[in-house]
Amino acid sequence: MTENSRQDPVSSGLHKAAVAMVLEDLKQLWLSGKSLFEVLDVIYDTIRQIIPFDRLSVAFVNEETGLVVSRWVRSETEVRRVGTGYWAVLKGSSLEPILRTGQPRIINDLEQYLLSHPDSRATRDILQDGIRSNLTCPLRAAGRPIGFLFFASRQTNVYRSEHIETFEAVAEALTLAVEKVKYIDDLEQARRNYAQVLYFVAHELKSPLASVVTLGQTLVEGYVGKLTPRQEEKVQRMVANCQYLLNLVRDYLDLAQIESGEMHYRPRPEVELADEVVLPVLEIQSPSAAARKMTVVKDLEHLVAPGDPDLLRVVVNNLVGNAIKYGREGGVISISLVRRAFFDYDDAGQRQRRYWAQFTIRNDGTGFTSEQKQRLFARFQRLGRAEDKTTAGSGLGLYISRQIVIRHGGEIAADSEPGQWAEFRFRLPLNQEPALVDVPA
Repeated sequence: MTENSRQDPVSSGLHKAAVAMVLEDLKQLWLSGKSLFEVLDVIYDTIRQIIPFDRLSVAFVNEETGLVVSRWVRSETEVRRVGTGYWAVLKGSSLEPILRTGQPRIINDLEQYLLSHPDSRATRDILQDGIRSNLTCPLRAAGRPIGFLFFASRQTNVYRSEHIETFEAVAEALTLAVEKVKYIDDLEQARRNYAQVLYFVAHELKSPLASVVTLGQTLVEGYVGKLTPRQEEKVQRMVANCQYLLNLVRDYLDLAQIESGEMHYRPRPEVELADEVVLPVLEIQSPSAAARKMTVVKDLEHLVAPGDPDLLRVVVNNLVGNAIKYGREGGVISISLVRRAFFDYDDAGQRQRRYWAQFTIRNDGTGFTSEQKQRLFARFQRLGRAEDKTTAGSGLGLYISRQIVIRHGGEIAADSEPGQWAEFRFRLPLNQEPALVDVPA
């Protein structure tokens, strides 16, 4: 240890106390529910108590690409070159032995380092950001390298072996805090990637399938010549199968938009719920109901509410379609839209009365058990009933419906008497508040 770096007992005691405080902060940080960038911001303010720097950055190793990619940078000076998204190839770089051995590295004069390593693009770029010395520390979790933490200063000769010792004292706690949120962040990125691929594939399939359906319908209707009964049967079967796939594709497109947070929500201040949402769906679904000899009974109040009529039709279409598919042949489907008042609590804990438009779709049929009810609104769920094996479906309709209702500030629920009936209800908040008899929730 040099004379300049030697610490007296008082300063050494203060340093140990600071390290202990940092460790406690990192422990609390690991237990928090903060995002990756929130965690790193806290680390920035915490670590500088024990290690000097003008800039702190974190880069993670992408095992698939072999790249080291900067994910976060915070600096006291302008970042011009080496910012978030900056990347370097790990293999054959000076970073590789740091990750392999787990030993931090100090470069106290980056200009001199560049003279002896003229091919180092990263050194050249970081010098343009005004950085003159740095301390590079590996981040490892359970013995597995996950990335680097870079301390950087605008001054030369800032870092000493004591700073490495300090980092190693907090490395485990620091890595745990970063690794946890990185894992969550990676899962979120994987979800977004999956949604993008799902959307791309579904979008590419949509137009060809729609074309096949249209062509098949053209053939059945005799526009290119009369078909024999057997030919017509085959073409109708082809059209039905392609229509099923087209409906599946539409569900996947809706799912991809929901999963990526890019649902096309275009609300209007006033939507006629009966005329613009329910009745158009009933018109579309009436042939399917007639084919199963089902009677549709409706009780619709003319209510106006804010919302996106296109998305609301998706919800009603899913629920009515399910009532037809899973209801008893020859049974009754009842559809109501009524105004209701319910009690809930505001942010201050005060009981208040609010007014809602309540949609109810009920059908005679098998229904579902209380155990099955718990899975109704999850993705890709089929309930395992006998009729599910012969009825086509993606298992996405109720999940999509729930997300749309929630997006409108509403609620959705279901009840059933197994073997007798099933009922789905959802409600949307209304703007107007007329005088009504209170109906307790």
